[in-house]
Amino acid sequence: MGDGAAGLLLVFDPALRLVSWSGAAAVPELADALRPGAALAFIEAKAAGLPFTDHRLEGGGLVRVLGARPPGGLSADRGSRLFAAASHDLRQPLAALSLLVGALDGRVVDPAARDVLKAMTAAVQSMKTMVDGHFDLSRLEAGLIEPDIGPHAVNGILTRLALDFAPRFESRRLRFSVLPCSAMIDTDITLLERILHALLSNALRHTDRGRVLLGCRRRGGELWIGVWDTGRGLPPDQLRVLRDELARPPVGDRTSHVLGLGLALASGLAQRLGHRLWVEAVPGRGTMFAVCVRRAPEAEDERPAAIPENPAPAADVSRARVLVIEDDRLVLDALGVLLGEWGCAVAGAESYDAAMDRLGPAPQPPDLIISDLRLKGAANGIVAIRQIAKAFGADIPGLILTGDTDARRLREARLSGYPLLHKPVAPLALRTALANLLGRDRLIP
Repeated sequence: MGDGAAGLLLVFDPALRLVSWSGAAAVPELADALRPGAALAFIEAKAAGLPFTDHRLEGGGLVRVLGARPPGGLSADRGSRLFAAASHDLRQPLAALSLLVGALDGRVVDPAARDVLKAMTAAVQSMKTMVDGHFDLSRLEAGLIEPDIGPHAVNGILTRLALDFAPRFESRRLRFSVLPCSAMIDTDITLLERILHALLSNALRHTDRGRVLLGCRRRGGELWIGVWDTGRGLPPDQLRVLRDELARPPVGDRTSHVLGLGLALASGLAQRLGHRLWVEAVPGRGTMFAVCVRRAPEAEDERPAAIPENPAPAADVSRARVLVIEDDRLVLDALGVLLGEWGCAVAGAESYDAAMDRLGPAPQPPDLIISDLRLKGAANGIVAIRQIAKAFGADIPGLILTGDTDARRLREARLSGYPLLHKPVAPLALRTALANLLGRDRLIP
């Protein structure tokens, strides 16, 4: 994925230790120095004299583009690709860890061990949120985010967020409700979902008991998509300061002690989209954050699909024949372990060609195909699912499971008609999606 003109992208943690890199071909003389944990000072000594561009991350981390042509930093296209590549690479081990933790869930019975398992799950989700936030905020501050505004149904976002967050709230013993909505809105659907993801993560972090509600209110030509919680709330003076911070232009260091990473990202993205963020709070009773979005014309008789509240018992997906196409060996193996725990018969491959070889000359068609979006070879996940279904002459349901953050690729995935889940995925969300695709509503007793 290297690009000599764009340079070598290096990602350092707050201790300035190397955690990920992309584009190594741009600086071949550093090949031996690139390893996890390498100190920034060590890299600098090896790369003495090479030009570089730095992008500071909240919390002390750093993204350095080494060997890029100064001045002017990154172009929007190359910079977006580099940030997306680094973010994708970091998500892969997190995705594998999340799936393996899910595989343990059915085996751990001891109450003390289950508490440890829940803590591990929470830690993985926290890591995912931080990785997402760091990269999105860096891309925003570097001017690499270009919205694609158009009409979208809000209910699709609400459904995906319900699947993603329901297990997290359940593990905290909080009631989580999502109210369906038939409204159409003008927005970039990917970026709006990131805003609401940040607001829900904030509610999860600050709500100790009670409930959290995600819902919508029509107000004139706008739709207010709000997150209500029964957390600690805010006194009037702190509420005024928070409103002032949310209204600041998205330039410079926005991750002050008032906002933090998630709210800084939500505020910056909202302003980039031309939306507004609003907050209400009552001390001791809770807080409401809302993003105010322009409404688009909608059909009068449109009715949204119902969205369940807290998740029901896990759906039965046992005995399903599942083909998994995933080019990261860690994630491929972890998916095999998790699906095996659920009683599925799993065949795994790293590309479309390898999947066809794995199925053999006269195979029985799989009941379901799970594929990463980016694969080895010429075919991506969308093409792979379609071609395998065509080869069998059957309507085989498919699911895209990706750690990609590139907006163009994500739009392509959503337009494909296949459901899309992001790595690292919550095991319960994955299981629910599989059950829906298989048309199974029987629950495990």
